[in-house]
Amino acid sequence: MITVIPDTNFLIYAIKHKINIDYELDRILNKYEIVILNCVMEELEKLKTQLKGKEKFSINLLLSLIKRYKTEDYNIGKYADEIIINYAKYQKDNGNKIVVCTNDKDLKKRLIDMGIPIIVVKQKNYFELQGAI
Repeated sequence: MITVIPDTNFLIYAIKHKINIDYELDRILNKYEIVILNCVMEELEKLKTQLKGKEKFSINLLLSLIKRYKTEDYNIGKYADEIIINYAKYQKDNGNKIVVCTNDKDLKKRLIDMGIPIIVVKQKNYFELQGAI
């Protein structure tokens, strides 16, 4: 089983460009489980209070969609990116298969340097796996 960790920006980007997250993950991965870290949920809740109009609607839609995924309260680190990296490293070090979904340039580089595969959005309409699981 592969654990899939999406970051906040990735989720927002997928919704904004009407990408079916489950379909795209099914297309490139076999058995997987999406885990939403609490830091991502907190960022989305915070954005919901700051945004208006279409953006707020998108965040509310996203929050309702990700409720069906497993959430995990893991908070080793100060910022969301740091927490995601620490969680991914912890999972990898314990022999678990993990993939992080992100479009963040710095986060992508750090994860690839650590040997952790990533999934990115390509051409605003599909996901691509980078690195070996």
